[in-house]
Amino acid sequence: MFGILITLSPKRLAVLEEDPETLIDVVEAREEQAIPGLLDIGNAWDALDVMLSDRGKDPLLGDAVLGRSGRKFGDGSARVLGAPRVAEIAKKLDSLPPDHVATRYGALAGANAHGNVGAEPDDEEREALQLLLSRVIALYKDAANQKHSMLLMLM
Repeated sequence: MFGILITLSPKRLAVLEEDPETLIDVVEAREEQAIPGLLDIGNAWDALDVMLSDRGKDPLLGDAVLGRSGRKFGDGSARVLGAPRVAEIAKKLDSLPPDHVATRYGALAGANAHGNVGAEPDDEEREALQLLLSRVIALYKDAANQKHSMLLMLM
């Protein structure tokens, strides 16, 4: 199982709503070409969720990776967060301390995160999670600045 985040301009959202099957085409195409506004967070989705929200205990950051409060999209495997919620999340993500991953990485040891991410201390893995979180933050900031929605899905 892997996670995908996609920023949605009003035009992109309209295209996907008109033909939800287009989403599968976009997800499959990511392996062949870079798609602006798409971030593949791989199997780190659960680890990021644990480090950001303790699996939804922080409702705002609980939406950052899984879109818990978002409306269901398509067959229900994806959720869409509206632009106002994206802006709230972007602001909170931007306020995280630079050492957030280093501080929260230890919480993964007993969390049974998907893919066993963080089960054993690993500096390379922690650094990769830090880089991935910085990409998530940048994606949200960019989406908020453009007043875009966000689609989040697990496949």
